[in-house]
Amino acid sequence: MRTNVRIDSAARETLARIAERDYGGASLDETVARPAFEHESFAAPARLSDEELRGYQDEQHALAETDVTVSDVHESE
Repeated sequence: MRTNVRIDSAARETLARIAERDYGGASLDETVARPAFEHESFAAPARLSDEELRGYQDEQHALAETDVTVSDVHESE
């Protein structure tokens, strides 16, 4: 589904410049969607309970250790 959003022409030009320069010519809607996604990604952990946050951090730590192990094995080949 598509909808229209009214923005100032200067803001549109700024978005177009960012789309071209930073996102390889992405569409304006993708240029708006990227920081919205990033914001949601960074804000999500703040909504977790203390227990959920500890579980998330433990999982991230385990994944980081796995990445190092895989990298070490790959480099030794």
